[in-house]
Amino acid sequence: MTLEGTMKELIEAMTSNPDEFIRLISEKSDGFSQEYAAFLDSIDPLKGLYELFELKGLTPFAGHSLGPVFKPAVKEIERINELQASQLHEGHFPETREHGGNWFDCDIEEEAIKAMQAMLGFSEPCEFLYTQEGLSSNLGRLVDTFYRPTLMDWQSGKTGFCHLGKEFFSDQAVIESVLKRGIQTAKGFGVFSASKPAPSPSSLTLKILPDEKGLYSEEAIIDFVKKHAGQMQILHLSDIVFSTGQRLDITRILTELKDTIEQYHIIVGLDLAHTVGNRTLNLCELPVTYAVGCGYKHICGSAGSGFGIYVNKNTDLEKYPPIQGWKAAASDKVFDLIDGYDSEIMMQKGAWAFRCSNPSPIALAPVKTYIKTMSQIGWDKLNAKSECLTRYMHALIQQHLGDKIEWITPDDPKKRGAMLVFRVKGISDVRQIETLLKTANELGTFEIDVRPPNNIRVTAHYGYTQFTDIHKMVARLEQVVHLLLEQKKQESLILTSIKQGKESVFFEQQVGKTAPSSLQHASTDKEQESLTLTARRESGFFEQKVEKKGPSSLQHTQANTGGCNP
Repeated sequence: MTLEGTMKELIEAMTSNPDEFIRLISEKSDGFSQEYAAFLDSIDPLKGLYELFELKGLTPFAGHSLGPVFKPAVKEIERINELQASQLHEGHFPETREHGGNWFDCDIEEEAIKAMQAMLGFSEPCEFLYTQEGLSSNLGRLVDTFYRPTLMDWQSGKTGFCHLGKEFFSDQAVIESVLKRGIQTAKGFGVFSASKPAPSPSSLTLKILPDEKGLYSEEAIIDFVKKHAGQMQILHLSDIVFSTGQRLDITRILTELKDTIEQYHIIVGLDLAHTVGNRTLNLCELPVTYAVGCGYKHICGSAGSGFGIYVNKNTDLEKYPPIQGWKAAASDKVFDLIDGYDSEIMMQKGAWAFRCSNPSPIALAPVKTYIKTMSQIGWDKLNAKSECLTRYMHALIQQHLGDKIEWITPDDPKKRGAMLVFRVKGISDVRQIETLLKTANELGTFEIDVRPPNNIRVTAHYGYTQFTDIHKMVARLEQVVHLLLEQKKQESLILTSIKQGKESVFFEQQVGKTAPSSLQHASTDKEQESLTLTARRESGFFEQKVEKKGPSSLQHTQANTGGCNP
């Protein structure tokens, strides 16, 4: 095939067929070189997205935790501020929509709701509400609404809250809080007695445990829920697990549990913190009651940015009434009743029934601007580009560190998102790697992050990560890992030498030789000190050589292909 034909196939595959993309570059002898990475960046059909992000020095590979600033969101915030400065109250009303206004309904703006619908796949606009609150606040509001065990439930033991055993701390804290409130309410109604004391919150949690790598089995989840269904009020799952990058097959799990969920009237909720902006869902096909997400990871909002809530349109809100404020009233009718109240104009369906107070248009600008911008491109293209970057990064790490690492994230693309997680064999404190990658180096500075017990997390983002970024990051990662393993080797040699020296002195004393004089003791101590200092000097010399010369095989590849820019 001609170069032009190959280029055309690569361009098409980059936004439609990750399998074909990785096949094409794997067939080339220099497909994973620095030079070819630059070529891929040059033909990337979505390379224009890179200019939409504010990047200053530190190259982000931890967008699963906090992404860089999204420039269009900053412009939108400026537009909102300008409108308030010039027109004050008028910004609340639909007439100012084209100038960043209509603040009164900015949380249910039609275009922004449709954009979110394209990513999450809910069926009606009323099922999603943008919120200025973050994930934990939203989760607390929702589960406090839906955790409503009856007297019969308390008597029969159907009061459990089921979740992943290694769920994020904040989710577990919210669940604990809601269970405490539920127990306290039951106490107030005299549910418990001396013969049947009140339970502890922990006794009401049903935790699904992972394997030694932190990975969950879909079969085990299904079996666990079926076994404990009679004890369950709520089943709360994460679509993508924060610590391992594993993506659960939520469709399979909930499809197989559909009859059980209906039979036992189980409320089902999803934590989509690591899904939104990363992968798509089709909520309309799932028996999910509620879902929450995060606006500052893959969506690149400012730290702590709000996101929104999903509530299924078929949820019985007569049985589970939400807290409502004046915003839950019909916008075109509420002002006529501003000094009164009429329950007839209150929303009673989906997430919109959870509207309460005026949302800040500035607080919602990051998530809404990002979702609208990316939806115009198409999530199918963005997901394909993301998967091409992820497979490229996985292949490069495997090529140059394969024998030194243990992969945690499943290889199957259907069982993960963009985040890859691995451990380095022989290094227990991986925070050293995180720190050294941020240290100034000719290859650049890179942000990754770590999670217990010793997991390293890296993410390539379809918007702001380039193939050359990945290549340089892996080169520096290989360099750092090699350095730390050599340092550990040197430390081991020092300890072994000291131990052998002590054993030698002990042996001489035991075989009855002349008792060593204080001078001999001093001599032995000096030899050991000299040995330690020599080993440390060698270790320091090695570190300098690694930093200055960078002997990694990946850097040799770069040298042969033109090298890296400083």
